[in-house]
Amino acid sequence: MDFFSRLIGGGNKPSSASNNPKQRLARFQQIYDRLLHTVQKSQALHNDPQALESIRVSFQRLTTILHDESRSPAPHLSLSFAASAQIYITIARIASACYNESVIREAVAFFGALIDSEEEEFLAAERFAQSLMGFVDRISSGGGGGIFVGEDTEVEVVELLFGITAKIRLQPEILPVWFRQRNVISESEFLEKDRERRRQGFAGVTQKEDFPLCYQLIDHVHHGGRIGDFARTGLLYVFESASKSDELEQWLVESDIPTLMATGLGALYSQLSRKLSIVHPKEDMPIVLVLSDYAEGPPAGDAESLFSPNLKTHMDTFLSYLTFWQDVLEHCKSIDVRQTLLDHFQVLFLQQLLYPSLLESSDADGGSSVAVLMYLRRILEALDHPELIHMMLQYLLAMPEGMNGLPQESSASPRLVRRRRSLMLLASNPKDDEQLNPSLFSLVDLILSSLRSNNQQTVTAAFRLVSIILSKNHTYGIGSLVKVSFSSNKEIHRTHGSLNAEMDAYLDLAKTIGDTGLDEAYESHLKDALKLLESHTCSAQILKLDELGFAPKQADSSLICLREPTTHHLSPDDSMFRYTLEVLETFLTNNVEVNLGLTETVITLASCGHLLLEGWLSVEPSKYVYHDTDSNLESSIQSLSQSMTATNGALPTEADHITALELARRRPNWYRRNTPSLLAALHAIHAELSSVRAAVPDFDVLLTARRQAFSLYDAISEAIANAPPPVPPKDFAQASPPRSQAGTPAPKDGKRSIADRIFAEYERSISGSGSPSKPIPGVGKTLNLAQRMLADYERSIGGDASVGSRDSPRPPRTPRSNSKSKVPPSGSPGSSTPQQQQGLGSYGLLGSRSPATPQARSRAQSPRPGESMNAAVRDPRALLNDVVREADAEILKRRFQFGSKDNQKVADGEKQFATGAEAGPDADTEGAKSEEKKTDKALREASLSHILTNAVILQEFELELVALMQVRASMFGEVRFA
Repeated sequence: MDFFSRLIGGGNKPSSASNNPKQRLARFQQIYDRLLHTVQKSQALHNDPQALESIRVSFQRLTTILHDESRSPAPHLSLSFAASAQIYITIARIASACYNESVIREAVAFFGALIDSEEEEFLAAERFAQSLMGFVDRISSGGGGGIFVGEDTEVEVVELLFGITAKIRLQPEILPVWFRQRNVISESEFLEKDRERRRQGFAGVTQKEDFPLCYQLIDHVHHGGRIGDFARTGLLYVFESASKSDELEQWLVESDIPTLMATGLGALYSQLSRKLSIVHPKEDMPIVLVLSDYAEGPPAGDAESLFSPNLKTHMDTFLSYLTFWQDVLEHCKSIDVRQTLLDHFQVLFLQQLLYPSLLESSDADGGSSVAVLMYLRRILEALDHPELIHMMLQYLLAMPEGMNGLPQESSASPRLVRRRRSLMLLASNPKDDEQLNPSLFSLVDLILSSLRSNNQQTVTAAFRLVSIILSKNHTYGIGSLVKVSFSSNKEIHRTHGSLNAEMDAYLDLAKTIGDTGLDEAYESHLKDALKLLESHTCSAQILKLDELGFAPKQADSSLICLREPTTHHLSPDDSMFRYTLEVLETFLTNNVEVNLGLTETVITLASCGHLLLEGWLSVEPSKYVYHDTDSNLESSIQSLSQSMTATNGALPTEADHITALELARRRPNWYRRNTPSLLAALHAIHAELSSVRAAVPDFDVLLTARRQAFSLYDAISEAIANAPPPVPPKDFAQASPPRSQAGTPAPKDGKRSIADRIFAEYERSISGSGSPSKPIPGVGKTLNLAQRMLADYERSIGGDASVGSRDSPRPPRTPRSNSKSKVPPSGSPGSSTPQQQQGLGSYGLLGSRSPATPQARSRAQSPRPGESMNAAVRDPRALLNDVVREADAEILKRRFQFGSKDNQKVADGEKQFATGAEAGPDADTEGAKSEEKKTDKALREASLSHILTNAVILQEFELELVALMQVRASMFGEVRFA
């Protein structure tokens, strides 16, 4: 702006003193001389307030002149004087002697002005580098000067160092000024010094005087906020410059910088709590947990809550440092430096810290297993670098070493071999000859033991970890965590008719829970399943178009994976899936979070295109049984086969095509003993659910109300989150507003409150175009939740009380919920979120919700007519509490027991099933023997409210399975249509 003002001659002209180079130089020298006079006159600067203030003002004026001169045309006499007189040395000494943070901050600004001036090449001057780094070392927390500055000043110091590294990155020729390897030692001297330093607990030769800038960044790299961001980015530039300097590359390999980075990562991991408890805070508990038997209360023992702010802070800092590791490995072009970092990561962090924490975890001490499982999940979520992922999972899962893509000692440089041997000597402990390793107890063993734990928090954490391994790192989970048998046979045996029969088997189970709104919910699940399968890591190989030249480019991770993904079957003796089925059998009484983690795991497992569904999710094609009425089709098979044989493989006729289509459309049956294990477990759950339904006459009504509670709660929460603060209506209690044709209150001044808009939408959905909606089967004359709240609203404003009356119940027909909705729509099983591609199985119901206070849930009496609605108009958040209170009625506290012989007798009546048709002749005998073993299970109990919530989740899970089977069949070509 000053340039344009001078050009056009308008505006405020700068003063002649600031525009004249000579006058500006004279003023600069005058301020500098006054500064020196103040310092010489004072006996003790740190105890003289007037002198300190004078020095601070002098620093500030010198900095202002430098900034003005940088923006002015040449010549820059003040900058030339500062370079020739080397006044930066004097400035650094005076600031260090003052022991005053204000003075130090102005001195940092002075050095920043010199660097930003880009004149006289200050960064290329060795005296300038020595003076600046000496000053920074004295005022830093790790320096010996004993000067401690605040966070704001420290940010400016680290930002100044970051600016220097940015200039080095753009101008590699100035690197020797800031880095100089003064002492080049031989291999024998290196090993001798390294043996001495191993006693102090680290490897590598410390030569801080060679590159003090790098060590300053290392000291601040673990901080959070802007300090850590500047330090990590600056250090990233240093590693990037290693490929341009052989001396720097050698120095990074042999120094203790990799050791400090690895130990720093371990230190941040050690700050995390050793024990965790997954206890949601009462003031922000998800609605799906509120309407269940969730154990509220503080964490047990000394375990820290997963949602505590302290843990979140430490976790964010640790993950940011882990991300920094990935960035360094990504941008570092030096193979030796990158491999040195990987070696230190494996030895100092993975083997000596992360694995021992896994080994020492226990489910009996109240949360250490939960902590390790949750930390590993967060680590795997954050990791994207293929080398780090491979190193971690191969070691923790005890996978055999093979194609690791890492340089062997024969191909590595001599300095890398020397450094690696030194590191191995550090890691070796002669006292621990029988030290445990993953071959004796691996992450697989921890997960399997956690899935069988009696602590449901441990089971939840295990399922979450399994889901992230199978979804993001599927290649490593198959064969280690999940036992499979590989097959090269790609012949398709399943037919279109068998797919329809299997889908109907699961869909029939979902319909028994409730058949209202299934079409809309299923359509949403189809879209989610399509996105889930398209984004899976194994789908790219299956869907590649080699014939058209569109084969996908191989990712870097494929170079280090143990094997390319191929077709495989789930082994019958797989422990992980067997334990999953055991948890599934107690679905109705499980913790809600356990069920959500379980369903997510199963959906993630079924989303792999290479994993065949036969045997565990679908029926083995060899086990299909067809009706006797299809004997004519059996004869057609023989005639078609004879026709093909007679023509010696010639093209079939049109009649042969029709016969083949009819044969593929046959719907098979199967004996009960051949029922897929997952389907059999679901039948057992529905048998228990049937016993509850028989004991509760209004079970269907309560289940519909539970779905509506989820939908209404989500709609109100979304309205509160997205709408502006409502304006309280004036004189609401004095007069009733006029009624519109749709039964909603007429808006005042064109504005309506949130509560008005929400309930006007419900009113329109009930009234429609004048014809009442069809009643929900089983509802009878009992009002659902939305009708009761709407009736209160009508009475509160003096409207027609007949709307929603008990004589003419008309349940609301809500439109399809938004794609961001986390709960099922009213009157329907639900709609999963596209972003959460597993729907309810991916913790869709555990989104953040507005608070539902315990006081609101514990109200024993219903409010007077209009009381809740008047409060809702004043504050829409009161609606959320009303939803919870209405959905937590006294009848829902009734408890049911499972596992006893009485309930088993009820379940025995449901054993005569053979999905797809009637049972075969030996279904009863085979099924009875397998069910006799289940009568001795421990007694389980849960409230009716808890069972209703799990029933909604169960229906969502079954719809997800059906949608996934259908999309897989069409996308991967898993069935024959002829």
